[in-house]
Formats: sequence, C-alpha cells, structure tokens
Amino acid sequence: MAFFPAHTTYPSILGELFSAAFTAPAFNWLCSPACTELETIVMDWVAKMLGLDDCFLSSGPTHGGGVIQGSASEAVVVVMIAAREALVRDRLKAEGLEERPDESEEERERREDRAAEIKGKLVALGSEMSHSSTQKAANMLGVRFRSVSAGQATQFRMTGANLRKKLLECRDRGLEPFYVTATIGTTGTCAVDELEEIAACKKEYPHLWLHIDAAYAGSALICPEYRELARAGAIGEFDSFNFNMHKWLLVNFDARYVMLVDLDLDDG
Repeated sequence: MAFFPAHTTYPSILGELFSAAFTAPAFNWLCSPACTELETIVMDWVAKMLGLDDCFLSSGPTHGGGVIQGSASEAVVVVMIAAREALVRDRLKAEGLEERPDESEEERERREDRAAEIKGKLVALGSEMSHSSTQKAANMLGVRFRSVSAGQATQFRMTGANLRKKLLECRDRGLEPFYVTATIGTTGTCAVDELEEIAACKKEYPHLWLHIDAAYAGSALICPEYRELARAGAIGEFDSFNFNMHKWLLVNFDARYVMLVDLDLDDG
C-alpha cells in the first residue's frame, strides 16, 4: 500500500477506489477485515490531512479514530446516540446500577426503569443556524431539542454566552443538556461558531458531549491558511467531528467521515 503526503487528497480517493474494488460486505471486521482495516488507515490519513489533533487518530492518546457514514445527518444520529448512552451509563454507574452479567431480573428492570427516567429529561442543543439534522436526530432518539440564539449581532455564530444561557434555562426547567452541535460552515451563511467559547462550557458541564458538524466547510481545513479562520485550534476540545469529502474534495457523493475523540473502549 502506498503512502502519500498529508496535504494531498490521494489517500481518501484511493480508499474509496479500494473499497469499491473489493465489493465486500463491509458491515464489520468479521465480515470484511480488509475493508475495516483500510477504513481505519484512511481515516487516520484524513485526520492528518485536515491538521486535526492526535486525539482523532486511532493510534492517538485517546484511541479515537473514525468511521465512514452514509450522510452527515447519519453521522449526527450516531454521535448523538453515543452521547446519550455515555451519559446514561455514567449516571447508572454512579448510582450503583451499572449492568452486570450476573444481575437478577429485578435488578435489570430497575436499571432499565432508571435509564428511561434519565433519558426522559435529556435535551440536545444546536444553534438556530445549525443544520436540521440535529433536531431530526433528537426526534429520532425521542429527546428534546432546544435551539441557541445566533443572530445578526453575533454574525450568525453560536457564542459561548448564548449557549450558557440556554444551558441554564434547561437546567432551571429540570432538563438535562447532554449534547451540543457546533458548526464549521452553517448552511445559511457559512458561519463558524465560536468553538473556543463553546469548548469552555465543558468545564461547567463535564457530561456535555460537544460535536462539530463541519459538513459544509470542513474540507477547507486541508489548507493550513484557513485553519485559523475555522478556529481549528479548539477542535481537539470537542468529543466528535464530521465533515463531507464530496464538498470540494472530489470524492463520490456518499462519503462522509466521522472522527471520534475518545471511544472509551476500555470501559465498554
């Protein structure tokens, strides 16, 4: 297998060509180990190509890495499910209700009932300029969605101040904010949310999953001169990142990429 400089698009294009040539049922490693291993390699290539932090690499300190999804909307659903399950799992563990192989039927039912109570209060957030995929994903998961103000006064960007205001409103109503979509390149104006300010909210809300939807303008990160404009220095503070290579990078339409910072594999 050939390797190419990180600034070229060749690795990703080759990944698409190789996968198509295999014509394999690439559902998982068991069905197609070659495609699965190739996907891991290509995703690391792509992360390096965009100048993302090492935490997005499968070989990085947090064993992150990424997967190819069918659409950006599908990617948002995937990460929102991960965010929900991570919070519920941590809450159950803190209450001594984590799943055990030897648990009784009564213990299982009590755990499931408590999980349902927690899920019933969850709320996902995104700016009013976010793509509709965030609200649709919330609807699919059966959780609430609340939009954060991002008007002309902030150049249509979601700011940390406006996000904190909405987080407090949710808490005052007894709701549990668990997920936020920040955007690099909103559909309406190609605005970039204030990533540094949004990342700072994690200190006050440690269970808040922060996701970056860079479907529209994430491809611009391939150019080092645009990374400061996109506030790329703060991306490593987020839990997940997705973008579309079919926008600007000459890749087939159905190729979207999701990079996860920390899969927490050791904890199940």
